[in-house]
Amino acid sequence: RGQNQPVLNSLTGDCYITPQNHGYAVNDKTLPKGWQSLFTNANDKTNEGIMHTSKPFFTAQFHPEANGGPTDTAFLFDVFLDCVRNKS
Repeated sequence: RGQNQPVLNSLTGDCYITPQNHGYAVNDKTLPKGWQSLFTNANDKTNEGIMHTSKPFFTAQFHPEANGGPTDTAFLFDVFLDCVRNKS
């Protein structure tokens, strides 16, 4: 938990500074078929988000709006809106 936690995007390799308020982590090894890690905490290597491999579903275990903090991951709202607009 806390501010300024570095999170790595597994698709792009980009690192984002994120605010967080969660006390648990998803174990990557327990993900069902069709799911993969999307974000990883650079400090402790815990999972910070998952994505479906063929459907437009993804999660983030941090605050993408970063209200009162960094705005590095505000783009996730645009990604979500694009998924909704382009659903088939």
